[in-house]
Amino acid sequence: MRISRIGITNFTNFQALDIRTGADIVVVGENKVGKSNFIRALQLVLDPGLSERDRHLGLDDFWDGLGDDKIGATIEVFVELTDFTNDERLMAHLCDCVVEPEPEMVARLTYRFQPKVGLDGDPQSLSDYEYVIFGGDDPDMAVNHGARRMLPLDIQGALRDAEKDLASWRRSPLRPLIEELMASVDEETRQEIQTIVNEAGEELEELDEVVAVARRISERLEQIAGPQHAVPVSLGVAPTQIDALLRGLRILIDGGARGIGEASLGTANLIFLALKCLELDRLVDEGERDHTFFAVEEPEAHLHPHVQRLVYRYFLEASASERAEDARLSRTTILTTHSPHVASVTPIRSVVLLRQDPENGSTKAISAAGAPLEESDEADLQRYIDVNRGELFFARGVILVEGEAERFLVPAFASALEMPLDVLGISVCSVGGTNFRPYVKLLGPDGLKIPHVLLTDMDARDDRPPRARNRIINLLKVVDGDGEFEDLDDEDLFGHASEYGYFVNDSTLELELFDAGLGEAMVAVLVQELGISRRRRVAFRDQIITPDGLDEDRLLRRIERVGKGRFAQSLCGHATEDVCPEYIQNALGRIRDAVS
Repeated sequence: MRISRIGITNFTNFQALDIRTGADIVVVGENKVGKSNFIRALQLVLDPGLSERDRHLGLDDFWDGLGDDKIGATIEVFVELTDFTNDERLMAHLCDCVVEPEPEMVARLTYRFQPKVGLDGDPQSLSDYEYVIFGGDDPDMAVNHGARRMLPLDIQGALRDAEKDLASWRRSPLRPLIEELMASVDEETRQEIQTIVNEAGEELEELDEVVAVARRISERLEQIAGPQHAVPVSLGVAPTQIDALLRGLRILIDGGARGIGEASLGTANLIFLALKCLELDRLVDEGERDHTFFAVEEPEAHLHPHVQRLVYRYFLEASASERAEDARLSRTTILTTHSPHVASVTPIRSVVLLRQDPENGSTKAISAAGAPLEESDEADLQRYIDVNRGELFFARGVILVEGEAERFLVPAFASALEMPLDVLGISVCSVGGTNFRPYVKLLGPDGLKIPHVLLTDMDARDDRPPRARNRIINLLKVVDGDGEFEDLDDEDLFGHASEYGYFVNDSTLELELFDAGLGEAMVAVLVQELGISRRRRVAFRDQIITPDGLDEDRLLRRIERVGKGRFAQSLCGHATEDVCPEYIQNALGRIRDAVS
């Protein structure tokens, strides 16, 4: 089973949210955009542990944009579920909640906070409100606590204290495992262990040193309170009952040398998540629930990058493995994250982007589940979205470039033009080549709707159209499928592309830089990077900048020897407004205006 659609109306940050979702859900977005409130909205529908008091909302829970009209408005959250027809138990729970019987059966659960039914007149305060949780389209089809208990949402909050929860017998996810252990120990074994414990305790109590300490305590009590009030004491081992001993078991690390209290926060969180997963598996295996929606806020908390990726891969690959085997799917994973390390290993269609609407301040949600990606596009993105490219999910705007050279130089030129990209929330993303199409599909109007521009080389050819021509035509068909572009000449085609933020230079990046006035700086960088001796520097320069003009092939070959990325890094110190190529200036101006 999985969540296929989520709707939220008039709740906290959300005026009207309605999204389709993938198999699992990874919620990304800026601070204060409402990621925790998104999870809380799901709680209202799915969390059986949420109290009546918490489900009866306050004025602060209404969307702020309602202003003085909060009383009288209705808050609604619905969740649609699918892929459950192969499970008889799930079918039994959800058969009365079905809203779409085919082609895939879809069930809907809804929480609604509304003025009381039958109220005489308009509501005057929240005392005139009630909540209902119902299935399907009928508010009278109540979904009781027992049904929700079998399909619960289990949440691990962002500010979780793993050490404290592990130390608490009531809250610890270790408790079910210990209770299972206690039940599995037969009576004969209990007696054997009890005998060993008793004998060890008696032997310890009878040690001369232990008896002496107990005597010193008794004597000091008599000195303080007198013999009539002092109570004789002895030292012994407690507890001595087998069940109490088992409840006293604790997680130890480093070969038993240290407890959780001495572990790092990251280690404690990892252990806590492992125990929680075991608990969730046990609850399903023993029939106490049929499916778990497991939400973890910021799973990257206190974990270094490699472990962040491993933790998230575990959750997603476990689900993917179950789906591949057509097994009974017992868990849906829902994560919120700030981490590009987590985003870099997230299945593309699992991403849900939360972003503030500049018009009314509400939070919009955009899901990649509906992006027009072909299988090859998904594979390409999944293969190439690393930590740097994963940053695009968190960006207000994105500049797509071909390679590392542009990735270093574009921010340098932006700073020179007084456009600090980090302040503006703009990321530069190298696609590692010229295949921009999957990225444009992901970011474009039918994808995540993230403002973006791209920079690409003309890549002219002697007797044939430049390579950039087909590249641009293919991109325009993504964003303007009704257009006819093949009959346009190059000037009109590239001019039309610039209207969408796709900017093409006249040759290649390095030659554009030279023509913009960076020629002498480029030669100086080559001299330094190639280790050209002093006596050869003039001759080296004259071989590149000849009396007849620039020797383009020689310049490009020398840059290749250094490496385009390294060369660009060294050239960044020479980036100024006066030598910024025009097509880069145009792209920077466009994306700045788009995010302002």
